[in-house]
Amino acid sequence: MPNSSIAYRYAKSLIELAAETNKEGEVYTDMCKLLKYCQKVKDFDLLLQSPLVKTGKKISTFKILLKGEITEMTDKFLVLLAKNKRESYLQKIAEEYIDQYKTKMKISTVIITSAVKLDEPTRERLLKILTNLLKNKIELHEKIDPKIIGGFVLTVGNRRADMSVLRQLKQLNKNFNQSYILN
Repeated sequence: MPNSSIAYRYAKSLIELAAETNKEGEVYTDMCKLLKYCQKVKDFDLLLQSPLVKTGKKISTFKILLKGEITEMTDKFLVLLAKNKRESYLQKIAEEYIDQYKTKMKISTVIITSAVKLDEPTRERLLKILTNLLKNKIELHEKIDPKIIGGFVLTVGNRRADMSVLRQLKQLNKNFNQSYILN
């Protein structure tokens, strides 16, 4: 897919430039903000995608909207994207930058879904276990889903461990139905 290679190249160049100037973390923060804007602010995404809005107008709109929100390096990067007519790839570039940064800094994103909010001792114990197991820093995101009844679902990258009561009940139901059919 062409846009993924464009996003990869721009993100790689940006992370290399940020590393040279020791601003990787600042640019990471900016990319997280920009990604949220792209995902949650429909008008911002429409501006990025619109071929009808002139480049100069897009650049001035970026300056107004993002004034004080992003670093000078990220601001210049957005101008470069607009001048190269690549602003429509901003969301993919931000996602790719975040992925490359996390890989470089050895950060694993872990999502834990539980029926109730984790208490602090359980959260700390989980972080310690995951840090030892993955040998990375952990960025933990908690989700609450009462439908799973109890237990938890742990997602790390494309791996998932479903230890929920809901899954166990579904498995029990499946086993019961299979044994009933066989008898």
